[in-house]
Parts: sequence; structure tokens; C-alpha cells
Amino acid sequence: MMRHLFLVLLFTVAACDEAEDTPANRTGAAAVDCSAGHGITPYCGFRNPEDLALMPDRRALLVSEMGEFMQDDPGQLLMFDLSTREPGQIPINWSPPETRWGSADCPAPVADAFSPHGIDLITRSDGIHQLLVVNHGGREAVEFFELQDGAEGWQLQWRGCALPPGDPFINDVAGLADGGFLVTHMWDKSTPFDKVAEMLTNGENTGWVWEWQADSGFTKVPGSDDLMPNGITVSADNEKVFVNIYMGNKTVKFDRATGRREGEFKVQQPDNITMDSDGMLWVASHKHDPINQTCTEVTSGPCLLPFEIVKADANTMRSEVVLSQDGPPMGYATVALHVDGEIFMGSAHGDRVVSYTLPD
Repeated sequence: MMRHLFLVLLFTVAACDEAEDTPANRTGAAAVDCSAGHGITPYCGFRNPEDLALMPDRRALLVSEMGEFMQDDPGQLLMFDLSTREPGQIPINWSPPETRWGSADCPAPVADAFSPHGIDLITRSDGIHQLLVVNHGGREAVEFFELQDGAEGWQLQWRGCALPPGDPFINDVAGLADGGFLVTHMWDKSTPFDKVAEMLTNGENTGWVWEWQADSGFTKVPGSDDLMPNGITVSADNEKVFVNIYMGNKTVKFDRATGRREGEFKVQQPDNITMDSDGMLWVASHKHDPINQTCTEVTSGPCLLPFEIVKADANTMRSEVVLSQDGPPMGYATVALHVDGEIFMGSAHGDRVVSYTLPD
């Protein structure tokens, strides 16, 4: 029983949830077309667009297409043009550069096995655009890329990587202005499934947050132990950290230097978290039964599990639901990104990115 429970939880945390007894395509029984509905506009042609980031020129989004959860399937990074609302390619140069970032002893990845998950794109204090990608492609790693604006448009140059210690399952990453990063460790893969399931059902902490710096490597952030840390972001000054605790049903705020928790708000099964230019937090919340509902039979179109998008003030941690959705054109949102009055959402299981215009 414990093993079965944990296997189900694995499929709910990041990629494949779907109702067994409700509307079409929760069981994969019928396709859902790419028509707008309920104020939500879909843009199809993607494969599991699990995470999103805004490009520096604000003209496009970077999209992380995740492989099937826990199978380490290859995925890719794409662009989504905000003018044409069309997906497009972004070239990646995988050749080892002369100047590398990350850990000196981290080997280059196998490009064909690249399996992106959480991403974060920042402009560092030295003016360089740095993209960080959680990669499950044959290893658990955080990959460093430099985003470059060349004569033919945006392109990515692989710059290095860092391998967390032990045998972790990492999920999301947040870049720091000094070139370091924070990454969520959901649980240790070397722990037997039955033991992890027992820990979860008993309310025992299974994961934490790592901080990586070039001079010190990985350091466990004090006070970050909890039930499946998932999405993560940091304040503009890099002093406050915000972490979604998926199985703890909350988003927590803590001081990066001391680990002291400074606030939280309740939210059901929070996945990714982003912060906009006004300092507001945006959380994708799953509103399904994580034990009995899965997306495993959805083979085309979206999975239609209900979700909410929650907005919160990063200073006060007061939250409000801005969108509640149950049905077409998309379910199981894993990320919400606020751009100029619109919320863009992706999903770890499905074929579309969607947008929703916020009311005035």
C-alpha cells in the first residue's frame, strides 16, 4: 500500500494528474481543441510546457518542455513570441566554452538526453543574462547557460553545471545576482519508496533547499526542511526566499541568511512560483485529489484537472485567488507568469500554453 501511495504521489507532484470520473480528457477519452473559453486563450503546439520565464526584451517567453515525470525523457527549451503567439526554436551551443561557470569538476551533459524541468532567467550583477535549468537527463544537475543576443536573435551557450550531493530529486531553481543559485530538493532518491511514503503520510520532512556558490559548492539552507519543497523564487535583493511546499499545502517565506521563517500563506498543492516586477508572487495551485486522480491516460491535448492561480504580496504574504478553473481549455497549470496585465500558464502534462487577461 505504501509503495502504491508513493508511486501515485510521484506522478502528482510534477507531471501527470487527471480525474477518473469527470469531464472529457480527464481520462483521455476525447480530445480538447485549441479554442478559447472562460476568458482563457490557448496556444497549442507544445509538449509539457512545465515552466516559463520572461525574456530580457519582454517580447517572448522561454518555455521549458519537460519529459514525462520520473522517466528522464528528453525535452527541450523553446521560445514563445508574445506578438505572434507562436512557438519557435532557440539555438543551443553545447560546445564546452573557454570560460566555464558552475563546478569545475562537473562534466558536460549529453545534449540528446537533455531533460529540462524548472528554469530561472536573470540578469546578473555583471550584466550577463544567465539561464539556470534543472536537468534530469541522465543525472540530477543544474545547467548554466548564457543567453546571448546575436545577429540572428537570441541563442543559448552552455556554460557549465553543478551536481547536488547525494542522490536527490531536484525540482526548481532560483538564480542569485552573484552567479549562485538556490534549488529545491524534494526527496532523496536513494531512500526506499516505502520509507518516503511513510514519511509523507506521517507528516515528516522529505526535502529542503540547497544554495550553491562557486567558492563553497552546495550548502543546505537552514530552516528549509519541509514536505516536498517544489517551486522557488527570491526577492529582488536576494535576501528573502519563497518556497512552495507541495505536500504541506503552503508557501513559506524565510530569510536567506538566517533561515528564520517570516511568514506563510495556505495554498493547496502549490507547484511553481514566480515574482513579477511589482514584487507580487504568483502561484499555480492544484485542486485535485493527489491520491486518486492522475493524468496517465491523457495522451493528447490537455489534462483538465482543476487549478487556481493565487496572487500574494511578498511583503505581507496576504494572498487572493485571481483565477479558478475547472474544465477546458486547459487544466493542471504548473506555472503562472504575470506579463503586462496577462497571466501566462503552462502545464507539465499537455500540449498548450494559455493566457488570461486580468480584470482592470
